[in-house]
Amino acid sequence: MDLHMLVGLFDSTLHPDPAVRESAEQQLRQLESHDGFLGALLQAISTADLPAGTKQAASIYFKNRVRRSWQGTARGSGEQHAPISDGDRATTRDSILAAIYASSQAIKLQLTECLGVILKHDFPEKWPQFTVHVKELVHAQDAQKVYTGLLAMLELIKRYRYTTSKREILDEMAQELFPQVQKIADEAIGSDDELAMRMVWLSFKAYLNVIQTGLPAALQEPACLVAWGTSFIKMIEKPAAFDRDTVDEDTAKEPVWKAKKWAIRSVNRLYGRYGNPTLLPAGSRKKLKAFAALFT
Repeated sequence: MDLHMLVGLFDSTLHPDPAVRESAEQQLRQLESHDGFLGALLQAISTADLPAGTKQAASIYFKNRVRRSWQGTARGSGEQHAPISDGDRATTRDSILAAIYASSQAIKLQLTECLGVILKHDFPEKWPQFTVHVKELVHAQDAQKVYTGLLAMLELIKRYRYTTSKREILDEMAQELFPQVQKIADEAIGSDDELAMRMVWLSFKAYLNVIQTGLPAALQEPACLVAWGTSFIKMIEKPAAFDRDTVDEDTAKEPVWKAKKWAIRSVNRLYGRYGNPTLLPAGSRKKLKAFAALFT
């Protein structure tokens, strides 16, 4: 698909003339069923020298296309949307993590939402190598790659956080990835950089989501509990960069307050569900008795 033509159409969707915008939108709807369309969108989104507005328009179109049609043919706004070809699906799976890495924060979040949709329908059967890619990103030396890996890891965890039948996926992640994730968070806590705080926040959010319905054996180990608990306390005690008396901690959007909030929630969840011997459910009391004693 001609990338230059596609970029021109998205530029036209921002034109002040309604007729120009409508014509461009009609042409995009005609093109979306063509093989290579989603791949070209991701290429446009990842191109460094394109205007931010053009890339934002492309990312919104990409998100809507994935949400409507990844599962199959869908209807929206009274019209039929063509199914996404197998070739476009494969290209998207191969390219989306790189596109997240290359994008601005706003577009990262849109593409990450799309990643969650894809994982819901394609993991693990059609995308078994996804966890390999996540491990590579989380262990990378590039901070943006690590951040991308944490975003991707959290989307997979959210896929299984409330299930009890596929706990092995979360158990494996807790064992293989969480030691590195804890190190990432612990090192980032000492920084006031916004990206560092985002990584702490994502790490703690991943931890809390993993322990929502069960406590993986790897996270019950004394060394693991001490490491994560120490990181939680360090983040809770970290001085805020602004007057805490003027900030509502429950609604604050700043990364440092999000990180504090998820640290507190994680400790509360550990104590309330797994760490208090008197509150353990009868069905799991025997299994968690040793951990509750350790936590206490």
